[in-house]
Amino acid sequence: MGYVGSTWLSAPLFAEQRNLSDGGSSMVQQYASQPPARKRRRWPLVLGVLGVVFFAGVGGCAAILGSVGNEVDKAVQQQNDRGAPRAVTLGKAFTIGNHETLAGWKVTNEAGMFSVAAKVRNVSDTTSTAFLHVKLLSAAGEVLGNVQCNSGDLEPGQTETLNCIPDGSFGTFQKLTAEATF
Repeated sequence: MGYVGSTWLSAPLFAEQRNLSDGGSSMVQQYASQPPARKRRRWPLVLGVLGVVFFAGVGGCAAILGSVGNEVDKAVQQQNDRGAPRAVTLGKAFTIGNHETLAGWKVTNEAGMFSVAAKVRNVSDTTSTAFLHVKLLSAAGEVLGNVQCNSGDLEPGQTETLNCIPDGSFGTFQKLTAEATF
């Protein structure tokens, strides 16, 4: 360290400089020290690792949700197929969903409107209620009547007469469809 002209220098001027604190008897050799080694910044590495973990997690979740979504789609399709309208033959047994409509069912005239007289059996393993929609059609496909029927809660294997709400003016029909409306 020294004073040169009008500027104070903090670095030593000479490779050797006396240590004056102990009376000047010892010589201390000082060299300009090397700058400290530059530390590598760790935040880009940490950020990169976190980014990879984040995207791997998102990708894994997307894969899981995609497979669950496919299973849900299959279940919904099965549900829709089970409840889809299908042609039925008057008096013949048919099964829709968890219920079998027993043979001998018929379309009746109730106060000048279409109605259905039928019994259903729960063919599932759990308690279930039947909801059935019977559509009566002309040869041209015109809807002549819609009859909504339901049962009470049925234990597995139990049978009950349907409660039906009449609809449409009673007359001649050519085609019948039935579907579950649950």
